Amino acid sequence: MNRLSKHCLAVILHAAIIGVALPASAQVVQQYEYEPDRIYEVRTGLGITTQIELSPNEKILDFSTGFSAGWDLTRRENVFYLKPKNVDVDTNMVIRTATHSYIFELKVVATDWTALSQAKQAGVQYKITFAYPNDIEFVSEADEKSVPQLSTKLDKDRRYNFNYDYSTRTKQAWLIPTNVYDDGQFTYVKMSDLKAFPTGNFPAVFGREREGSEDFVVNTTVENNTLIVHGTYPFLVIRHGKNVVGLRRNKAQ
Repeated sequence: MNRLSKHCLAVILHAAIIGVALPASAQVVQQYEYEPDRIYEVRTGLGITTQIELSPNEKILDFSTGFSAGWDLTRRENVFYLKPKNVDVDTNMVIRTATHSYIFELKVVATDWTALSQAKQAGVQYKITFAYPNDIEFVSEADEKSVPQLSTKLDKDRRYNFNYDYSTRTKQAWLIPTNVYDDGQFTYVKMSDLKAFPTGNFPAVFGREREGSEDFVVNTTVENNTLIVHGTYPFLVIRHGKNVVGLRRNKAQ
């Protein structure tokens, strides 16, 4: 083998090694083909937000993670934003829509990076989207009309429970709700100014069955300055970084 051939072979081998070692670095923005019961990998990093975007035609019913205390997770319409709080918090997440379900494995792959290029090389995904088969079905317009419409306006024909207490470990006044009430189906948490937050950095809301029990993720929609929680719960916890506000639902007066 002559010197030129050896040089070419070395270049090819080097490229092949790079291709094997760093495939994820080219998938910072990744699109998955939707398949029922498929498990989708989500590669995250400490200090980095990963966005998961479902079809805008999906009507999200609920979602849950296996280790909710280990993740910052917020939702805006059909888009989810998640960020790990620690290193050893790998878990799963399930999203259920009116017509489909999604199963994710959440993994922390970048922990001690000092430059974003290192996080990318470790395989961190910034954004995940989905491509759908042409014959896939979403909720019809007729079904959509049957879904209760969210509204933050008080309706004189509906009964509300305004009897909520709160406690806090934060000095940040903006995180303390200005009003909290529910109509038996949804809980409305009015904040002072959510518009000041960039999308994906909203306070996260969790539910609790008892005051000292573990947090679990609740389905939340953001509308103007109101966090709308789908359902009513004995306790709610609002978290933003290290700031925490607890809400307790009492019997309607």
